[in-house]
Amino acid sequence: MAKYEKIKKHLSYLFLNTNPEAGVGSENWSRVGKSTEWTDTMNAKSVTYDYIEDSSPTDELETYKPTTSMPLTAYIGDPVYEFVFDLYQKQETGSQAVTQALRVYQNKSAGNPAANKAQLTQVLITIDNFAFATGVITFLISQRGTPVIGTATVAENTDSSGNKSWTPVFTAGN
Repeated sequence: MAKYEKIKKHLSYLFLNTNPEAGVGSENWSRVGKSTEWTDTMNAKSVTYDYIEDSSPTDELETYKPTTSMPLTAYIGDPVYEFVFDLYQKQETGSQAVTQALRVYQNKSAGNPAANKAQLTQVLITIDNFAFATGVITFLISQRGTPVIGTATVAENTDSSGNKSWTPVFTAGN
């Protein structure tokens, strides 16, 4: 039996493509890191069937529509903040508020122990509020369509200004 290992928040990654106009393979992945919370709300949709043969109704799970409410502390120069602030300032709607999210979990892949389980999704970014007094902009990340399941590796780097940066490499498939 494997030894239990507690999840550590800094070993799971949520990236946004901060340049959604770039083509596939040219994404600009920026880690959402200046937040104090990351909770995926699954928003399960179920249907109740009251079958004739059963004395009680039966619920069936149909879909999930995950959302993440992200309170981001504003740091000028942080690529995620700059991207979200641009959406806020321009009050972007429609396709202008769509990008990709890449979730890389601490869980290792059974087929490739050097990689972590990951999920790539199209997402809609909706600005909830910007609290200037506290310097926190809160936005909602809503999944659009079916996620692509796969694995990813993440390399940690330091840019020329001394800021940490992360480079994920996603591979589709189990």
